Amino acid sequence: MRSGIQENPEDSGEFEDPEAKTWKERLQRNELSLSSDRDRLPFAEFALTRVSRTFALNIRVLPLPLRHHILYAYLYCRMADTLEDDPLLNTAEKTRLLKIFAALFDPTAHTAFTAAESLRRAVADFQAQLPETWKTSSQWEHLLLVHAPVVVLPFLDFPTEVRSVISRCVQEMCLGMADFTAKHPQANGHNLIETLADLDLYCYYVAGTVGILLCELFIRHSGKIPLSKAQTLRSLCVSFGLGLQLTNILKDLHDDQERDVSWLPSELLAAEHLTFEDFLHSPSATQKRNRIYSILFIKAKNHLEDALEYSCLIPRQNMRLRLFCLWPLFMAGETLALLAESLEALVQGVRLKIPRSTVESIVRRTRLLGWSNHWVHAEFRKPMIRLENALQALATT
Repeated sequence: MRSGIQENPEDSGEFEDPEAKTWKERLQRNELSLSSDRDRLPFAEFALTRVSRTFALNIRVLPLPLRHHILYAYLYCRMADTLEDDPLLNTAEKTRLLKIFAALFDPTAHTAFTAAESLRRAVADFQAQLPETWKTSSQWEHLLLVHAPVVVLPFLDFPTEVRSVISRCVQEMCLGMADFTAKHPQANGHNLIETLADLDLYCYYVAGTVGILLCELFIRHSGKIPLSKAQTLRSLCVSFGLGLQLTNILKDLHDDQERDVSWLPSELLAAEHLTFEDFLHSPSATQKRNRIYSILFIKAKNHLEDALEYSCLIPRQNMRLRLFCLWPLFMAGETLALLAESLEALVQGVRLKIPRSTVESIVRRTRLLGWSNHWVHAEFRKPMIRLENALQALATT
């Protein structure tokens, strides 16, 4: 999950690629079959490339049928995220739609031989309450919700255990975000986070729940994880989601300003006697800004290090599951180090991103050596050392 939804450039008007155009035309003509995976699965796989290209690449390493379960689960989470994050929906609308969407995954609502028809009607009722403008939107996040039956109806085809795990995740995420949104309405142009505890809670709802989802599906799929190790995995899995989410928030702080949104806890600003505008732009606020960033960098670092322990507990025999975790984790570690080393550029609004060569190196090296916990720890330590050195430099600036 991300702190903000961004449209892919090629999905806007004249830059739209032929595949996207074909899917849109088929959706408009209601040509997709809702009763089989002949259309549903290819559409879900395509939609994932539009709402998260990184996750679409990452998920390919997972074995079947786990890959498909996580594919659909991730799309459900992104659909909830779109409802929570849309800047044009007011608080009441967000809360209402999130609760209706959560109800689609109520395990007691669709039972026995009427399950498919019950869910079909519930999804149709949900569709009818979406904003009219979304039906003609160029954003795939909106179109995914408008055409919800194509991706939601396959939920009933999953094994009972898988449905239960997905249901718990989506419901906790939706109801948690609805409650959080109601308690933290937009104020002064910013969706204000008041305390670090609020930030933790927000990150838990949008990303920690996904960490739990993945952990439970991994344990089920593996069949090789003893109870004691499974309990340790469950104790660490939330950090996997929170570390990635906090890294994204730090990376996108200035981008989010364009949407009049801030995920920066106001208590940190108050402690330094800064406004959000001062934090972003004041030349005289460097030391205070550095102290605030350092608190958040350390928080993200701690979660990423817990996530590393989590990843190393996944059995070596389940190498594909390990890689699925190690790739985004190593990329987040490199990103966090880059942000801390280039904080002045970040403050100036430069969009910082690790180079493709780094991504390719991570994928290549982890494929070869990711089975070794010693190597994994040693390699992850490298960006963490860079981060620690950068934080020391910030403390003296």
